[in-house]
Amino acid sequence: MEKQEYKEVAAMAANGDSKAFTRLYETIYREMYYTAFYSLADDADAVEVLIDTVRDAFACIGKLHTEAAFRMYMMKQLCAGIKNKFKEYAADGREIFCDENKYRPNRDGIDIKQEFNRLPDTERLVCALYVGGKFLCDEISQFTGLSASTVKKKLDRALMTFSLD
Repeated sequence: MEKQEYKEVAAMAANGDSKAFTRLYETIYREMYYTAFYSLADDADAVEVLIDTVRDAFACIGKLHTEAAFRMYMMKQLCAGIKNKFKEYAADGREIFCDENKYRPNRDGIDIKQEFNRLPDTERLVCALYVGGKFLCDEISQFTGLSASTVKKKLDRALMTFSLD
């Protein structure tokens, strides 16, 4: 979507136009879904966090008039929702693990979700944003509230744990 078109769509969304909001959401939904899916225990949790994020964003869309603000807001809210899920997991004593029967390896014998599930929570989130969302370390820092150097360290650590044998 071109900048001028985006501004027009953002203005319509700010006035409560749900179709315009949907068009804005379409520009980032894949990155959001992949981030949630690879960060959380299962698809249902990922969808729940996405639904909450989108609902909350629609309620305050009038305050967001630029593409950068919309994208930043959406990703910050998504990361906050994912972190809340991490807290729920910890409170329930639930650990993220891989059900060998649920996931299938790709042709190289690697199941990406299984590899993500081996990572600690924060590293999994950072890696999901980087790999699934294709975000830069500086952006990830803004979304998560971590310093850029912490993001880089966690990303390096996460990428080194993937077993690619």
